[in-house]
Amino acid sequence: MELTIDVIDSGALRLLRDMEFLKLIRFQMPVVKEKKKTLKLSQKFAGALHLSDEQYENFQTALKTGRDEWERNIYI
Repeated sequence: MELTIDVIDSGALRLLRDMEFLKLIRFQMPVVKEKKKTLKLSQKFAGALHLSDEQYENFQTALKTGRDEWERNIYI
């Protein structure tokens, strides 16, 4: 069972410590969460594709070609 207690009087804290000594209760220190360092997506995913130099150049060329296609005016 888990229980959260707000101690109002320091005397109550002494009673709680005595109860812990008698092994009636157990104190657990609160877990402190570390703040995650926020990374840019470019830093987070840098090198994630594990491409060779040739594959990287082909990939960049395909991206550039795809972007350039959107700039064309296509009339049907």
